[in-house]
Amino acid sequence: MVDDVVALTGLKILVVEDMLMVADVISDGLGSYGCEVVGPVGRFERALSLAREAPLDGAVLDINLAGVPSFPIAAALERRGIPFIFVTGYGGDSGDSAVPPEYRTVPRLAKPFHMSRLVELAAERFQPRG
Repeated sequence: MVDDVVALTGLKILVVEDMLMVADVISDGLGSYGCEVVGPVGRFERALSLAREAPLDGAVLDINLAGVPSFPIAAALERRGIPFIFVTGYGGDSGDSAVPPEYRTVPRLAKPFHMSRLVELAAERFQPRG
């Protein structure tokens, strides 16, 4: 746990989630590990704008934002070299079919998930950007 706190302290993490309660849990959880949460954002247009322009070290993206896929947001992050993690309500094989082939290797957490697993993935994937 101490290593995760050290790894995450000060990182700017975009949280894109349309379910307010889930967004709050993710934001509070990451914040308790020292992250500076950008958002949370629940709408596609605002999330895409932040993904393109905000100073970020990583992002947590819900795959489905009120019926709109978040893959263009992922693409914008990728163009900037910003790593991300998907969270989704899709599970099992249907989760694989909901994700385009180019994103199937991106870590994905099925809701509900344990915050400890998200923190672990964030500590592995996100690093401060110079």
